[in-house]
Amino acid sequence: MVRVDECTYELIREKLPGPLRGLADLAYNYWWSWNRRATKLWEKIDPDHWLEFKNPVKLLLDTPKSRFRELLREDDFMNLYELVMEQFEDYMNPGSTWFSTNYPKWDKPIVYLCMEYGISKSLPIYSGGLGILAGDHVKTASDLGLPFIAVGLLYKHGYFRQEIDENGNQVEIFPEYKPEEMPIKPVLDKNGERLLIEVPIEDRTIYARAFEVQVGRVRIYLLDTDVPENNPDDRTICDYLYNAEIDKRIKQEILLGIGGMRLLRALGIEPGVVHLNEGHPAFANLQRIAWLMEEGLSFTEALSVVRGTTIFTTHTPVPAGHDRFPIEEVKKRLAKFLEDREELLNLGREGDNFNMTLLAIKTSSYVNAVSRLHSEVTKRMWQSLWPGVPLDEIPIEPITNGVHTMTWVHNEMRKLFDRYIGKVWREHTNIEGIWYAVERIPDEELWEAHLEAKRQFIELLRRKAMKRNERLGIDDPIPAIDENALIIGFARRFATYKRAVLILKDLERLKRILNDPTRPVYIVFGGKAHPNDPGGKEFLRRIYEVSQIPEFRGKIFVMENYDMGSARLMVAGVDVWLNTPRRPLEASGTSGMKAGLNGVLNASVFDGWWVEGYNGKNGWVIGEESTEPETEEDDIKDAQSLYDLLEREIIPTYYGNRARWVYMMKESIKSIAPRFSTHRMVKEYMDKFYSKAMSNHIWLTRENYRGAKEIAEWKERAVESWPNVSFESVEIHGKEGLEVVMNLDGLKPEDVKVELYYGVRAEGYHIEKPYIIELRHPKRLDGRRWLYRYEGNALRHLGDPCWHYALRVYPYHEKLPHRFLLGLVKWWGLD
Repeated sequence: MVRVDECTYELIREKLPGPLRGLADLAYNYWWSWNRRATKLWEKIDPDHWLEFKNPVKLLLDTPKSRFRELLREDDFMNLYELVMEQFEDYMNPGSTWFSTNYPKWDKPIVYLCMEYGISKSLPIYSGGLGILAGDHVKTASDLGLPFIAVGLLYKHGYFRQEIDENGNQVEIFPEYKPEEMPIKPVLDKNGERLLIEVPIEDRTIYARAFEVQVGRVRIYLLDTDVPENNPDDRTICDYLYNAEIDKRIKQEILLGIGGMRLLRALGIEPGVVHLNEGHPAFANLQRIAWLMEEGLSFTEALSVVRGTTIFTTHTPVPAGHDRFPIEEVKKRLAKFLEDREELLNLGREGDNFNMTLLAIKTSSYVNAVSRLHSEVTKRMWQSLWPGVPLDEIPIEPITNGVHTMTWVHNEMRKLFDRYIGKVWREHTNIEGIWYAVERIPDEELWEAHLEAKRQFIELLRRKAMKRNERLGIDDPIPAIDENALIIGFARRFATYKRAVLILKDLERLKRILNDPTRPVYIVFGGKAHPNDPGGKEFLRRIYEVSQIPEFRGKIFVMENYDMGSARLMVAGVDVWLNTPRRPLEASGTSGMKAGLNGVLNASVFDGWWVEGYNGKNGWVIGEESTEPETEEDDIKDAQSLYDLLEREIIPTYYGNRARWVYMMKESIKSIAPRFSTHRMVKEYMDKFYSKAMSNHIWLTRENYRGAKEIAEWKERAVESWPNVSFESVEIHGKEGLEVVMNLDGLKPEDVKVELYYGVRAEGYHIEKPYIIELRHPKRLDGRRWLYRYEGNALRHLGDPCWHYALRVYPYHEKLPHRFLLGLVKWWGLD
């Protein structure tokens, strides 16, 4: 039995007057981060402190007792406190949830592993979209009531705090965060001592402590090696998120995967389903396989159990973005763990490298990309794992990302939705019909709510600029921004493929666009470049340099240290959200979803989520409405398209047709809020993956792994016989039918599928929408040969060069999650 250290928590409780002791429980549960009344409560205690830190634990520690006694006498505060605590209690103890209603017999947790989580500004263990998506996934799992447990790492210095010097260069500041001042609690063992997890790395054992983060009804466990039991170098493994040193990076991923699974075992948590978010935690599956082999299962049996119960989500659209390490480096750091079990290492082997994404794919039955376009890109990237399998049948599915609506909707918009839609939208965000009621919102009220969001963002921008000027000793006055003017926002990671500088291609034309006195336009940039990305840093420096040109001063702004706090105001406080990636390098993107939810109009290259989100009425497409890949040569063409859009559509509509603009705002909300919410996304994971993986878990593990042993025996038999499986002869009877003699070697007809595959040619032998007919009820000719017959009119186009006909055979087992999971198929062309 393990428990959580209550030390700082108890200090806070003792400090608080009796009637306010509920604040301690509230502070240690990130439910407050998406409840506006709760954040208002913290703000009332000390507005300046809250504005700076957004950390309720630090707030309660730093606030003097006298202030709490004052608050007891403030009726407004006490009324709000009682209301918030009542809501918190109701949320944490619901009568039923979406999950309990739809999956009443589920009895195992879903375990989610990720390198980073963007929960709140006060837990700085995220760098960008992957972490924010993971945080939104966790929050939604809580809202829907999933039995969800997440695992990650606690970074002493987080990612980094960004400063921009007087020349526009990015300066990285790495604060040292104190766990005792954060809304997290250390996990203790049954004796009340720190729980230490033993992780084998190289030739020694490394020790990791654990922290618990409560996010609504979900727990996140974070590991960290900064304990005296480790040597000085090992204590620094978790110092920085995405450490550039290959040694530290491999150790972090071993700690996350192998250490994460060992932590769960120490906590008495047995996963039913495991979800790997990106390839970083894939070592977890090596640990799971090793444990099953220690129980007496063969490697194939153990792999069958692990693979059948694992989901893997890939977010990376380019081969270079996947974690590849020299295999000898991985072997060295896994030496104590592997103990010469070479078959485990082979799961990620890619020539002389070890590929974490390959390991994840080979140990997962359910693999998904994060948008429809990204799934096509990912299938092409990994099609060598399924030789001969048509692209559309490669087992990689799209589940498009979403955003946690209650986190990202602006308070002014939330109030309008409550008033005109009813509060039903909060719990049923993904139901599209609910959002049609946006039409009821009077245009003037929607516009005024939007203006208030703009005022709040402009004030944030002003505060950040003042703070920077103070630090640098700059006396220049802060330029004023007119809330009624058109504001364009661009904020995201400063990776070069996102092309932040695209709008700067023609500075003379941009000067004319921004400096029309009757139609002023402002552009605000925000975002961090990776410390080891000189290209991204140069983009940031170039934008700052341009912002200092006299014609652009007060027109182009570069905002320092873009984080979750800034993002919540910016995605609602601009008029146009600009997105200019080089297609197809934006796997999904979620910032535009957050903007669209708030009635901010997207102007984006046709890439990522916008391929599905754009409907012709809710924003604009930059460049061609095509999914063909772009090159650097397309930059000028896309820049010209952007300028044309601004001059001919965006600016004229904003200033000359307010009714049309508000109509588009409503269209944006209606079309984006339900379809791109994490409520839709998590329900899709449940339906497509989690529920199926849980069914696999039950079948594979019951009766001493009888199912795992059965399917492993079948796989070994299928793989052994496959080289000898062949089409021995094919006889076509005109256009009425055919006969096929198959040599199945040692396999039986129920072990394979033989199919007629045909359709209109698209390119080469590719068929865009194939027809597939299974050939059934074969006649046995001898011990290995079987006769299959087909009679019907499907062959009527045989001989037509526009049509393609073929036969195919592949191994089949009813418990395989996907027909081509083994990647084995043989073809016989008929034309």
